[in-house]
Amino acid sequence: MKRLMRLFFVVVLTAVLAACTSSEPADLLAKIEEDGVIRVSTDPNYAPQSFLDESGEFVGFDVDVAKEIGKRLGVEVEFVTPDWDLITAGNWGNQWDMSVGSMTVTVARQEILHFAEPAYYYTPAQFAASDASGIESLDQINGQPVCVGLSTTYETWLNGNKAELGFPESSFYAEAPTGVSVVPLQTDNECAQAIQAGRTEFSVFLTSGTVVQAAIDEGIAIHRVGSPVYSENLAVAFDKKSSLDGTSLVARVSEIIAEMHADGTLSTLSNQWFGADLTSDPTK
Repeated sequence: MKRLMRLFFVVVLTAVLAACTSSEPADLLAKIEEDGVIRVSTDPNYAPQSFLDESGEFVGFDVDVAKEIGKRLGVEVEFVTPDWDLITAGNWGNQWDMSVGSMTVTVARQEILHFAEPAYYYTPAQFAASDASGIESLDQINGQPVCVGLSTTYETWLNGNKAELGFPESSFYAEAPTGVSVVPLQTDNECAQAIQAGRTEFSVFLTSGTVVQAAIDEGIAIHRVGSPVYSENLAVAFDKKSSLDGTSLVARVSEIIAEMHADGTLSTLSNQWFGADLTSDPTK
């Protein structure tokens, strides 16, 4: 009988120890630290923020920001490339942990995503047109087909849904053109690339001023139309439906972003990739 009791005790103790050693991490940050890797979504066709160089390596402003966040977390960064509309839709299914992809903070997105605070940089939304279009001013965009990236703030603004953006009025510098037909492509850069390829279903597009400048620098025959129309605040995003609690991860990344502002890291990276410091809020 005593042998049976001892055997029972050993079996129970073994089961308890196994359960303890195989338990889930306390939260998402603990899992990332345990794995030594944070998975970051990015865009392979969004120069100069993120793109593939000639050797197939991810480079760009967002890429460098993500790597610095990983370094300060003490983990490696693994990049994944889901479509933008999937990233902004939330419910990531634990396929990646964080988005460092120049995502603008909007009221609609805040319902499904957490955002690190503060924003890590700010960009102007800018119209551009093909050089052959004859379009030189904002009023000439009325009634035109306008290309945008799918599920972007540019699409939302052109469709007249300012309430979904939730920006302060000081962020808007112009009214949306009237009578436009929106032509959404998978990512913003495809708009300039489509013009370069000779497509004729549109000759105007709306994107970040940084993307417009990168296309001009590449020799694509486009030009800016008017001044920027609104300002965007870009922040690191996290899925609210992660199976593990992301509260501590959001808080830690927020601390890191604040540190990177304070120590000049973000300013240095912005000047390196954009030729300008875009890390200060233009509305303040």
